[in-house]
Amino acid sequence: MTRLVLLMVLVMSSFSVKADELKLHLLRSPVGINWKSPWNLSVSTLKNNIIPFKNKRAFAISHVFVEVKCDSTGEHIYRGMTSAPAEPGNSEVDMLFKKGYGLGMMFHTYPGLYEKNEVVTRDLAPYLGSKRYSSLTIKVNPAACQRMMDYAHDFEARGFGKKYAGLQGDPLKGDGSGCSAFGVSFMRVAGLMDSFTKEWQQIIDVPTRFVGGEITGKKVKLTYILKSIRARWNNKEPHIHLEAWDPELMHAWVKRTYQQVKWGEYQGQWPAEISKHRKSYHLTLDMSDRATPTGSFWLF
Repeated sequence: MTRLVLLMVLVMSSFSVKADELKLHLLRSPVGINWKSPWNLSVSTLKNNIIPFKNKRAFAISHVFVEVKCDSTGEHIYRGMTSAPAEPGNSEVDMLFKKGYGLGMMFHTYPGLYEKNEVVTRDLAPYLGSKRYSSLTIKVNPAACQRMMDYAHDFEARGFGKKYAGLQGDPLKGDGSGCSAFGVSFMRVAGLMDSFTKEWQQIIDVPTRFVGGEITGKKVKLTYILKSIRARWNNKEPHIHLEAWDPELMHAWVKRTYQQVKWGEYQGQWPAEISKHRKSYHLTLDMSDRATPTGSFWLF
């Protein structure tokens, strides 16, 4: 009887668990991005960008990668959005120090680079198990998985991966995309947006006196922002309203929800599972019974 039970366990374990799922790979910045004020945002961004990384990608302002695994069809992809190498004279350093973009850099659209399988897995590998890395996996039904797969392919076919949009850019409107908006767009096309996703946004009113570049047609020196220590985001002066998806809020939410599940305090609608690899937190939500949208992905 013991041998029979052992044989059954071995046979059952030889079958891999089939699942259709979306996975967001979340990487926070080295020392954190502080959104409290224009001064805090500028200083914390500079701090993150001057930290040296010799043998791995820095992800200095945080990052999101997307993984879609459709076991129902056998298709499995990794995707991401980042900026392409800049032409001489058009680097971010040039824009900040020579062209006076100031906080206009947040709204600028850069040449984009659509990252795919090998590049994504290579750049992720050094961070697996790191405190800077976490992941959110969402179990979906086959229709939702296929819709996300079709979206990824159509996004590339339309050339939208060639545009790395500012934080205000909406990938579903053809703006191109930043990394976090790109990750969230997969949830949007698959009907996976929920109340918890509202916790992932930075919502601010950026005074235009700090915004240079093509959006205002003026130059703003970095020193002007750094001298404006008391300035705050506000709508009492000319401003640009911004609602941006923040990888660091997403990362913090995963860790916070992990703790809620661990201590029996989770009150979310969707069944949740947790795991931890060294210092990395992982959360899985089962949203496979969520209705899948139909029709066009695009909002134009």
